[in-house]
Amino acid sequence: MTAPIGGLAASIVPSSPTGAIAIVASVMLTITVAVFAFLAIAPLLSETWTEQLNATPNGGPSIEQTTNEAD
Repeated sequence: MTAPIGGLAASIVPSSPTGAIAIVASVMLTITVAVFAFLAIAPLLSETWTEQLNATPNGGPSIEQTTNEAD
């Protein structure tokens, strides 16, 4: 025997599994778009983001050929 849901809980809890999946998918899509928008806009608004994205290597390993080897 299940207790009927009433009041505020009835307006929050979805009545079908399809509705619940749609709500979760919508929230995840919203979060994903917000993260992508943040990553796209942050370098335009902050100098430190631009410096970090355009950083030069400081003596670490390089993929460039540094010796005069023949091809």
